[in-house]
Amino acid sequence: MAISSEFLPMMLETVTLRGQASLDRYGKQTFAASGTSYRARLIFDERILRDKQGREIVEAGRAILYGVAASATPQWQITLPDGSTPKITSVDTVQDEDGNHHSVIGFGQG
Repeated sequence: MAISSEFLPMMLETVTLRGQASLDRYGKQTFAASGTSYRARLIFDERILRDKQGREIVEAGRAILYGVAASATPQWQITLPDGSTPKITSVDTVQDEDGNHHSVIGFGQG
């Protein structure tokens, strides 16, 4: 079941997610020309996390999406309302008793 419309008034900003299109031999990413925009609630608070390799990374904040970004990964790009494109640190899908509810996208410094 999708997220209830009662949550929409709390989603004050809009973010855009774009999938990774390619990765060149030097590790430079390119992203899809168009993305999907989501209403979101941005929370800016620094947290220290560990990535899959066990390295400490600093997460600058999270975007709680109004809906689910089912195929999003940390290799994607997020564009915040100010136009910045910080690195995605984590992607989580929150579930309730009815199934997928919403996604939470963690991001680093812009």
